[in-house]
Amino acid sequence: MYRRENGSLFLEGVQLSRLLTGEGGLATPFFVYSAAQLRADWQAYAQAVQGRRAIIAYAVKANHNPVLMQRLRAFGAAATVVSADELHHARQLGFSAPRLLLHGSGKRAGDLDAALAAGALVSIDSEFDLAHLEQRAAALGTAARVLLRVNPNIDPQVHPYICTGLDDSKFGMSEATVEALRPRLQKLPRLTLCGLHCHLGSTLRSAAPVRDAARILLPLLARLRGDGHPIDTLDLGGGLGIDYHHDAQASAAPLPTPSELLEPLWPLLDELGLQLWLEPGRSLVGRCGALIGRVIGHKRTASKRFLVVDASMAQLIRPCLYQAYHHIELLEPAAEDPAAGPAGLCDVVGPVCESADFLGLDRRLGIPREGDGVIVYDAGAYGFVMASRYNLHLLCAEYLIEGATVRCIRRAETYEDFARTFTDHEVSVP
Repeated sequence: MYRRENGSLFLEGVQLSRLLTGEGGLATPFFVYSAAQLRADWQAYAQAVQGRRAIIAYAVKANHNPVLMQRLRAFGAAATVVSADELHHARQLGFSAPRLLLHGSGKRAGDLDAALAAGALVSIDSEFDLAHLEQRAAALGTAARVLLRVNPNIDPQVHPYICTGLDDSKFGMSEATVEALRPRLQKLPRLTLCGLHCHLGSTLRSAAPVRDAARILLPLLARLRGDGHPIDTLDLGGGLGIDYHHDAQASAAPLPTPSELLEPLWPLLDELGLQLWLEPGRSLVGRCGALIGRVIGHKRTASKRFLVVDASMAQLIRPCLYQAYHHIELLEPAAEDPAAGPAGLCDVVGPVCESADFLGLDRRLGIPREGDGVIVYDAGAYGFVMASRYNLHLLCAEYLIEGATVRCIRRAETYEDFARTFTDHEVSVP
C-alpha cells in the first residue's frame, strides 16, 4: 500500500509528508493506518478458511482502536480478550458474546465474572484458574463453556519474552497436568469442556511448530472425548509473524501465509469433526499501521551518529523491550550536506531521558533536514496499546487513510485528559 513517486512516500492515495506541512500539518508523533492493508490481511485469513468450520478471533490486545476493531467485526471477526475491560470494549463495539474468548494466565475475579455474565468462552490456564472459575460460576448461579490451554513444550524459535509454548512458560498446563485433572473434569456440573487451546508465541516464521502442536494435542483431545466431554473445538492461537525487515534481511526464508499455515491441518481436523479457532492479532493489524515522527536534529560523538526524532519508546516500546527490528525510512529524500561528509550509519533515537530510547540502530538514512518526516513501519500491533506517558509524553493521535481520505480515529491526549483522574481524598479502610 506504500509507494514512492519522485522520491516521496505515499500511503494509498496520500503523500505522507504533506500531512506534516503548512498550518494544518498534523502534530507529531502519530500513528497512521491503511484501510486497504487491514482489509487485505483479513482477506488472507478469510480465504484460508473459506468453506471450513473455522472462526477467526481477532486478538484485541494487539490494537484496541475502535474503528479498526469495528471494521474487523464487519469483515466477520470474532474476538479474543484478556481482561474484563477488553471484553466490555469488544461488547460495546458489537462483538457478540458467543464469539468472545477470554484468555489469561491470572484471571481476576472481575475478569471471570464478566465472562460468565456475558456467556463468553473461557480458556483455562491452570488448576487454580479452573477452581476459580468453578467458584465464580457457583456464586453467580451460571455456567461456562471452557477450553483447556495445553502447553505442548514446543520451541517456536521466537524472542523469549514472547515465547509461550515451552515448559518454562507461565502459560498453559502440561499434558501430564491435564491428564491428572481428568477425574476432576468429569465432576464440574457448571463447566462444559468443549475444546483444547494452545498458543506457542508471537512472530512465528514457520508453520511447522503449529502443525507439531496440533499432532500433540489431538490424542489428548480424543482421550477427553472418550471421557464424555462434548469437545468440538481446537484453538491453535495466533502468532504468525510479519516481515518487519523488508529488504534488510533478503536472505531470510519467506513467512508462511495463512493458507500455508492451515492447509496441512485440515485433514486432521476434518477426521475428528473439529471446528478450528484462530487468534491472529499482529498478522491482522501489524502491517497496516506505522509511526510517523519528525527529525529534531543530528548529533555526533566520537564513535556514533544519532538521528534524534520526536517519536520514542513512549509510543513504540518494542525496539527497546524486545530488541525488535522495525524498518525506518524518511518520508522524502534526504538533503545532501557536503560539509557533513558520508552519511554512514546512525542510531534513530527519541527524546526520552533513557539510553534505551531508540527506534532503530545502525540505520543508513542519509542526512535529513530538521523537521523532515520519518516513518517507522509495521507498528500497527503492540504500538499504541503498549504506549506510555513516560516523561509526560502524552498519548498521541491515530489516523486512518482510506484512498485519498484521512480520518482522525483517536485524538491526541491533552494535559486536561491526563489530569482528570487526579484526586486527593481520604479512603475509608475497614
